[in-house]
Amino acid sequence: MKQICYIIALLIFIFGHGQSISSGGNASPIIKSAIKSTYDPYADIISCGLKDKAGNLWFAASGRGVYRYNGKTFTNFTKKDSLSSNDVSCIYEDTVGILWFGTNAGICRYNGKTFTSFPIPEPDSTNAPHSKYSYSKNTKQLSNILQDKKGNFWFVTLNSGVYCYNGKTFTNFSSHEVLDCIAEDKAGNIWVGSWSHGGIYRYDGKTFTHFDGLSDDMIRCMLVDTAGNIWIGTRNHGVDRYDGKSITNFSEKEGLCHNDVSCIFEDKTGNLWFGSDVSDWGTIRGDACRYDGKSFTNVTTKESLAKKDSIKYSVITIIEDKTGNFWFGSRGGLLLSYNGKSFIDFSEKVSK
Repeated sequence: MKQICYIIALLIFIFGHGQSISSGGNASPIIKSAIKSTYDPYADIISCGLKDKAGNLWFAASGRGVYRYNGKTFTNFTKKDSLSSNDVSCIYEDTVGILWFGTNAGICRYNGKTFTSFPIPEPDSTNAPHSKYSYSKNTKQLSNILQDKKGNFWFVTLNSGVYCYNGKTFTNFSSHEVLDCIAEDKAGNIWVGSWSHGGIYRYDGKTFTHFDGLSDDMIRCMLVDTAGNIWIGTRNHGVDRYDGKSITNFSEKEGLCHNDVSCIFEDKTGNLWFGSDVSDWGTIRGDACRYDGKSFTNVTTKESLAKKDSIKYSVITIIEDKTGNFWFGSRGGLLLSYNGKSFIDFSEKVSK
């Protein structure tokens, strides 16, 4: 799977504040924030997206569950439909087409007809994390999901380490880090990234070891491209590429749109896309850029997507639909489709 769901929804609990309120009319949610002073664009997030095997698009929207888009209409699924929680942090499709949703209330699966809760064991209290970066005591809060080449499932939790499920039993690898992203390389090694200044850990099937040499120890996202390179998005130093031998850093100096990399996506032609989300208090800004293997092209710079109060479009998740359009999810409840020339705003379709 080329798409990596960046778990920015989890950062609602870290950086978010206030309530998300939408008003009526045809204005997009980010414009509504100028109308209603109580609207909080930081906490209103399209946190992740996925294209399933049937070609449907799935998007998670803060507090509103998930939306499925079949190319014509959007269908909303919430707790009323047995989704574990309306706060969804990641979406994953396994090899047989089952969809997995990680939420702040645990995991549930969707077989195309019904949602079913999938509980994981509570962690041993003696191994509870003691890191000063433990933002939540919620042991059920998921940050990412992966199925490896052997068929094992890996569940990354915000504060309870990583669980491996082999179809029968769970193995918990406890951690005092706030873990957020996971990837499997071509050799079958599992890579887990830490948001709490822990960097990257690699699992070779026996033990986890710390991976040194990165440009930053705050990791936001990872992707293994079709060539086998591991791309690691960082908080402040751009993206690192590991080719199995050496690490190469790409930053704004090389044309990257921003050194804060929030998501990485590889399209069907092999281009890499990078999104940035810089959410300092009082401003939101960010961009999306495309890398063709030689140079970076910023695709959002010329778009009129900024508000007077400097809240600018930021890119949280990127996916590609079956017709080749790209979809960008953002803070402020923004969801836009990009056909290579212009943007179409679908934000109203996933607003309250």
